[in-house]
Amino acid sequence: MSRQKDNIEDIKNKLLNKNTGGTEKIKKAALFHDLSGYGRCALTVVIPVVSALRLQPVPVPTALFSTHTGGFEGYSYLDLTAQVAEFTEHYTNLGIAFDVVYTGFLGGEGQAGIIKDFIAEQRKSGAYIIVDPVMGDNGKIYSTYTKGMCVGVCGLAKNADVITPNITEAFILCGEEYIPPPYDEEGLKKLASSLREKEYATSVVTGIEYEDGKIGAMLVNHINNFYYEVNHFKAEKHNTSYPGSGDLFASVICGLVSAGADLKKSIRFAVEFVRKVTEYTEKCASPVREGLIFERFIPELIEFLNP
Repeated sequence: MSRQKDNIEDIKNKLLNKNTGGTEKIKKAALFHDLSGYGRCALTVVIPVVSALRLQPVPVPTALFSTHTGGFEGYSYLDLTAQVAEFTEHYTNLGIAFDVVYTGFLGGEGQAGIIKDFIAEQRKSGAYIIVDPVMGDNGKIYSTYTKGMCVGVCGLAKNADVITPNITEAFILCGEEYIPPPYDEEGLKKLASSLREKEYATSVVTGIEYEDGKIGAMLVNHINNFYYEVNHFKAEKHNTSYPGSGDLFASVICGLVSAGADLKKSIRFAVEFVRKVTEYTEKCASPVREGLIFERFIPELIEFLNP
């Protein structure tokens, strides 16, 4: 118990991120995600979470939806590829150096190339790159995605420091046929090996349903050019799967790791945080398509930084 408390205190101290002048330094994060007006996902989740974890959100909307696509029909959809190009060009011309670039759902064919160029430019000033390679879920590619878009996302994933695919996206990244859950140790070892052989960044594979009935994430962590390690982080599985869960998880990882927290400790915290929010949302009997009721837990993120 004492050891665990010490680890939490270490993370808190790192997350405070004070500069030598005594004034808090707020890092800037360029957020390439869609904006869905109704239903908790993408930027409506990402912005409050990274803000609570002391990142200045700079949203670059990749698409505009009236609602997200999980459980709603007849939604309005607008591809914002032209605006993504204009945003990135403007920021580059202004000479803005972002500390973090965090990408998610893409809205059109040309966006991956635009973002890839932007990442290359931002890396010159030391930006940390987190790619959530959004392409599909439950074994299926999203209806708005084309083969070319999937190829582009796979390319982005090779230009990141950390990627956070769900299990479906991990199979897509590896060019392998989707295998439905549950997953045993041997099958996950093969998937981890394939991610490493494909030369993807350090990977945090989410939404894994294990044989023991639990759910969690697998970390495929690069040690060097020859070795990597695999770690698993599990939590109790709930009966309901909510849209936006991946966005919540990846955003917590983004905020913690960008502030200098240890990746393994960040994953452990994110797994438990999402479990807690899911449990509460189920108890509230909220409609699944409205997503996770994460708002009431934002104070816990803030408190984590301000003990």
